[in-house]
Amino acid sequence: MKNLYDILGVPENADAETIKKAYRALAKKYHPDATGGDKRKTERFKEIGDAYSVLADDKRRHEYDRLRRAPVGVDGMPQGFDADAFSQMFGDFGGGRGQGNPFGDLFSTLFGGAPGRGRPVARGADTQALITVDFREAALGTKRALRTPRGTTVDVTVPPGVETGTRLRVPGQGEPGSRHGQPGDLYLDVRVTPDPHLTRKDLDVELSLPLSLGEALLGTQVDVPTVDGTVRLRVPPGTSSGAKMRLRGKGVKHVDGRRGDQFCRIEIVAPKLGEEDSESRRLVEELERRTRPGKVRDF
Repeated sequence: MKNLYDILGVPENADAETIKKAYRALAKKYHPDATGGDKRKTERFKEIGDAYSVLADDKRRHEYDRLRRAPVGVDGMPQGFDADAFSQMFGDFGGGRGQGNPFGDLFSTLFGGAPGRGRPVARGADTQALITVDFREAALGTKRALRTPRGTTVDVTVPPGVETGTRLRVPGQGEPGSRHGQPGDLYLDVRVTPDPHLTRKDLDVELSLPLSLGEALLGTQVDVPTVDGTVRLRVPPGTSSGAKMRLRGKGVKHVDGRRGDQFCRIEIVAPKLGEEDSESRRLVEELERRTRPGKVRDF
């Protein structure tokens, strides 16, 4: 509900004389004769007149103050609002200001829309929809052209770092309001499809990286998946199972500009030696004798 006191630039406890002086000064400033018919200033002149027509009348001012202090109901109107009673009290305001519907003009000034008898302007209902993004899109952010429940298409920005359960608000894409009221909002519930290799922990990404025994012993270079695409990782010789290799800045983005890392956890895949493969067994036993540290376990 618009503040008529602000429109006239007077305090809420202003007396009648203060209100009249403020109105006269503003009406003179914004009168069409003084502004050359400027459309925006003409609308301002009308708004000033509407505000004065209410605040200059004790009964109307009292009712306006009551409505302004009342809690707002689900229809966007003050609780206890009666359009018929409003029409009876305010319907003849501003007589002599020209053709048109004075009641409708004032209603628009106060509530921002045109009235219907017994049907006040009301904000449209909010709506919900599901949006599914893959792991990479959730980590880096994306844009989608989305068909809304009301049948329109809207471009939606999915910010980086969203997770399943994140709710996004798309203003003004809900149900249309009644009697020219504001439309509701569209709320999108995000679902992130899992990646077959990557998992998320806060802003970091983790990957299990299998290596053969020879790769772990001798070192290697491996192409690993990241949210940015494939990256070549260097594994130094003698890497143990359970070691974590870090790829800095390859994790999840945050809306504030931060970004996590990707950690590749090494898993050495031991070969299975058959009983008939005596030569391989001999080589492994020889390797064990030559490379075994003094103490492997501390228990």
